Parts: sequence; C-alpha cells; structure tokens
Amino acid sequence: MFALGAFLDENGMTVLDPPGEYYGRNYYAVYFADPDGMKLEAMIWAPPKARAKSASRSGSKSKRKASAKRKARAARRG
Repeated sequence: MFALGAFLDENGMTVLDPPGEYYGRNYYAVYFADPDGMKLEAMIWAPPKARAKSASRSGSKSKRKASAKRKARAARRG
C-alpha cells in the first residue's frame, strides 16, 4: 500500500488520506483524487496469518493484557 502512495505522489496525484491502517486492524488503504476530483480508495484487507497454538500457557497473562489494550484502542476509535 505504501508503494502505491509513493507512486501516486510521484505521478502528481492528490493523496487525500495517506496510506495506512483504517477501520481497525488488517484494513489498509490510501485515498486519492482522480483528475476530475472524485475521491477514490485503493485498499487491501489482510487477515492475520494463523499461528500454531502453543502447548505452554506461559505468557498468557501478557497476551490478555495485549488483548485488553487492543480492545481499549478500538473502543476509543469508535
């Protein structure tokens, strides 16, 4: 997505919202104007890769804390 943002800049396109993560995790987009001024979006939804489950429960407390932090950030975003 960042390569597309650089391409748009290099070719004189108007980038309205820079490349980045929007609408929560895994949704990456860049918003730009076409020559007529219409707002366009290029996006990719990239779901997280599946991870193998660990047999050990070590680190589960830190995982819960990280999960709570993500939920709090999402709640603040609306």
